Amino acid sequence: MTYHAIINYFLPPRIEFGVGAIGNLGNHVKSFGKKKPFIATDAGVVRAGILSNAVKSLASKQIHHVVFDEIEPNPTDRMALKGLEVYRAEACDLVIAIGGGSVMDAAKAIRLLATHEPPLERYFLDGGGIENITGNLPPLISVPTTAGTGSEVSQAAIITDTTHQTTDRWRKRAIVSPHMMSSLALLDAELTLGMPPALTAATGMDAVTHGVEAYVATRYHPISEGIALQTLRMLGRNICRVYHHGNDIEARGEMLLAASMAAVSFQKGLGAVHSLAHQLSSEEANIPHGIANAILLPHVMAFNLTYAVDRYAEVAAALGVSAPSNSKEEMARAAIEKIHLLNRELGMPTGLGEAGLKKEHIPRLAKDAMLDHCYKVNPRPCNETDMKRLFEAAF
Repeated sequence: MTYHAIINYFLPPRIEFGVGAIGNLGNHVKSFGKKKPFIATDAGVVRAGILSNAVKSLASKQIHHVVFDEIEPNPTDRMALKGLEVYRAEACDLVIAIGGGSVMDAAKAIRLLATHEPPLERYFLDGGGIENITGNLPPLISVPTTAGTGSEVSQAAIITDTTHQTTDRWRKRAIVSPHMMSSLALLDAELTLGMPPALTAATGMDAVTHGVEAYVATRYHPISEGIALQTLRMLGRNICRVYHHGNDIEARGEMLLAASMAAVSFQKGLGAVHSLAHQLSSEEANIPHGIANAILLPHVMAFNLTYAVDRYAEVAAALGVSAPSNSKEEMARAAIEKIHLLNRELGMPTGLGEAGLKKEHIPRLAKDAMLDHCYKVNPRPCNETDMKRLFEAAF
């Protein structure tokens, strides 16, 4: 038996899953003993009418609230400070995040600053910030409206740092701590029914990438490995089904729950895909994160192949594919081909160039990818030259 150093495993927060769960929001706010929630959301959620479901539930319990709907994709440290001003001015005591990953990440940052001294620079993982985060945080209820990031159950908030502390450009950085997890995640598949096919595909492939990278990451975490494989089984059965039949509430529910499970699984870690993809939401490329992940994933899998043959063979089985001889190497290669097939069926761009990346930016982005923490548990060690070659292979 192999013995390991002492490891701490963190299970996700309470998850309430089911059609109509948003109707219980008012009861949950009451259960936390709070009086004035701060709702973090974006203009798209408001336009889609999704926010009205939450407001109705709060009104039924005579709960006054304030709405901050200025969150944009790829939230910045500046946006978190702006939200903090509203939170404090309105004397709020609980945060509700209603939206996709950007909204939930921004809400986590605002919540953190409500009780922790700014700036956010003090809390980024790559600067040792985990030691500065305590459990002294207001409650956070997260209500995802997309099925992809799993931010509602993860320990991380991904925030764009505008301070130029680490590079000469804005860069995505992670705030990570078990204390950052939501107090409650409300998963209501009805809230995802309005997602257009393209967004359904991008967020779904984000979840697939989480499951694959978590399963092959090098940390010892058998709990996450089991969850990752079940996540991939659920995604494999449902991602194309929900892409082609957006009103299938059962498939929507499976995708929503699988996205949360994938985020639980990546407590084990992620990999080079994410270190690369985090660079692509910058001003140089502005590629949505799920699309970047989808394009990069098969190329990183090919790069890792000889270091993770057994694991990728199991990924293939979980995704429902097989190979003529069922040898581990053939199965592993079948897993890579499955990702290519999914990308084609889901209408993904054929490469990063088509998605918006300019080739001359690759060297700079490859250098910055080495500042990201995710690649450190990639099954195959990688350096700046490898990052450059992976960008070029996916171009």
